[in-house]
Amino acid sequence: MKKLITLFLCILTIISSAKAQSDYKPASEQQQKEMIQNINESSVNLHTLRCDFVQKKTISILADEMVSEGRLFFKQNDKLKWEYIKPYQYEFIINGDKVMLNSGTTKNVININSNKLFKEISNIIVAGINGSGIFDTSKFLFQFKTGTKDNMVILKPKQKELALMFNEIRLRFNKTDYTVNSVEIEEPNGDITLIEMKNKQINKELSDEVFAIQ
Repeated sequence: MKKLITLFLCILTIISSAKAQSDYKPASEQQQKEMIQNINESSVNLHTLRCDFVQKKTISILADEMVSEGRLFFKQNDKLKWEYIKPYQYEFIINGDKVMLNSGTTKNVININSNKLFKEISNIIVAGINGSGIFDTSKFLFQFKTGTKDNMVILKPKQKELALMFNEIRLRFNKTDYTVNSVEIEEPNGDITLIEMKNKQINKELSDEVFAIQ
């Protein structure tokens, strides 16, 4: 079980931001209200999403970045698939109350409801894609910033369990349609993972078979 938790937490760190925070300015109170409204409306209207991604993980004790590529699929409300293609093949699927981790040689299926931490992480991952339910003041403190092409919402964990996994989550939202461009997770040890979503296709037909867990 400990090994599964470790592997699951690694998946949590696959989303991030492509710009430094210095590119952003603090949002006014009115801008904050508009951002919350737009994000909530966008999450309701986002039924499906598919895109390519490039992931760059920076480890604080190493000079080099670890780069990988893949595809992301999302279907409202609780279906999500990360498919790594390069330099290795790997699948991570959330479908309802189940999670599957598949490396090709090893497959693990986890019931989210059997572990409170799994369920919490699952909710955060999905929120990182469509922005749904992120404004939970019992779990996070919030900062709002505006940029030239996108807006940023910074989430700082209030719960001890989440604070052990990350210092903060930085979500970047497209100013046009308020879909999530990227999320940055900064870990307590200083590691940061960067993922850029490209070639986004929104609300196109997407079969449930894409998210099949066997």
